[in-house]
Amino acid sequence: MSRSAGIVRRMRGPVVPLNVCFNEDATVDFDAVARYTGWLAESGVPIIILSSGSSEYAYLTEAETFKLAEVMARAIDGRALFVAATGWWKTTTTAEYLKHADAVGADAVKFQPHPGLKADRDTWGRYLDTVSAASDIPLLLLDPPAAFSAELAARPNVVGAKVHDIGDYYDLIRDTKDEEFSVMCAGQMQKQVFGYELGSPAYLCPIAPFLPDVANAFFDLLEQSRYDDALSYTFKYEEPWMKTAVAAGWLPAIKEAIRLRGLYPNNLPCPPQQPIAAAQSEAVRATIEEVFGPIERVDLT
Repeated sequence: MSRSAGIVRRMRGPVVPLNVCFNEDATVDFDAVARYTGWLAESGVPIIILSSGSSEYAYLTEAETFKLAEVMARAIDGRALFVAATGWWKTTTTAEYLKHADAVGADAVKFQPHPGLKADRDTWGRYLDTVSAASDIPLLLLDPPAAFSAELAARPNVVGAKVHDIGDYYDLIRDTKDEEFSVMCAGQMQKQVFGYELGSPAYLCPIAPFLPDVANAFFDLLEQSRYDDALSYTFKYEEPWMKTAVAAGWLPAIKEAIRLRGLYPNNLPCPPQQPIAAAQSEAVRATIEEVFGPIERVDLT
């Protein structure tokens, strides 16, 4: 089995996009990140991923993104599939990051192109050729251009794609059904119910970062082809949680949920962003307790 094929076969189930813990001086609390990442892996989260949004890449230095990959790989220690992620970098920095991620133990790297990168075959092809020459670590593409995403999927070191647009998501599943390729739903269980039936094996879960057991139970329903039960599960758990979380601002809400469980010592976004307001914090707490039951704190000290 090739390296890429092995990664594709492990890319199944709920995905946690790693939220970063910050100190009050805007530095990263790498010790807290390591403890939390290790807990996720120990709790049975099958896939842990870095993401420009959830991982707040806009507020990290290049050195911090490189260190984050190393700290997380060490904490996961093979217990989950770890997908590191590039930043909006020039080609040479991306190539160095691929080599670094491979050396520290990441399983794959999500290629996050700069939004200014020209969306044509030649540009994407040259970029991927250049960085792939530095390392053969498998690549997951973020929102590849729909016009030629299936062609990119045929590259031997490209193992999957994370896709936000729902139409592009379904189309790419169909277009790559005969490839060793995984199309990852960029969010929410409801989309994954239908995506799974088409052939999408993984999804970013809005509950898994603080309650992995709930996320895994949902995916078990899909694996058993109990699709009506899985859809009902989303109405019971995901819909009320998302209503509150979106109203509070997604990132502050998810950080507060993580803090409430004792998984991080605080809920700070990186300054100058503001932490969640008191009223919104109370709404998050109340929704979690109403939807999922009493909050059980985890001792990670």
